[in-house]
Amino acid sequence: MSTAENKALVRNLMDAWNSGDLPRMMQYWSPDMVHYSRGEVLDAQTVGGAMQMVMDAFPDLKMNVEHMVAEGDLVCSVMTLTGTHTGSFLGMPPTGKEVSIALQGMVRIADGKVIEHWGTADGLALLQQLGLIPEELLAATA
Repeated sequence: MSTAENKALVRNLMDAWNSGDLPRMMQYWSPDMVHYSRGEVLDAQTVGGAMQMVMDAFPDLKMNVEHMVAEGDLVCSVMTLTGTHTGSFLGMPPTGKEVSIALQGMVRIADGKVIEHWGTADGLALLQQLGLIPEELLAATA
C-alpha cells in the first residue's frame, strides 16, 4: 500500500473510534496485531477490551488528529483526545468532568491491516483533570 493509502486506513480507524464503533475499529487490525505499551506487549483482544473500558467511561471520546506523517509501512499521529467522564473508570465513579489530553501513536501496516501499534497518552494530565492527583502533590513535584 502507498503511504497515502496507509494514512487513509488510519483515518478510517480513527473515524470508527470517534463513532464509538469498536467492532468496526478492530476490522482494521490484523488478528495477530500487537500493541506495545509501558514495556508490555498486548494482543488485539486485550487492547480491544481496554478500549471498550475507555469508551464506556468516556462515551463521547473523540480523537482529533493534529499531525500525521507516513513513511513506508509506518504511520505516526499526534492527536488530542477529548471526552467527558460519565462512566466508571479505573474503579472511579463518573465525575462528569471534561478531559483533553495529548496522545501519540504509531502503527505498522501490512496487507491493509494494522499489525503493530505503539502509543503513549498523557496519563498524568488525565488523572489530574479527573481530580485524582491533588494539586498540592503536583505543586510539590514541580
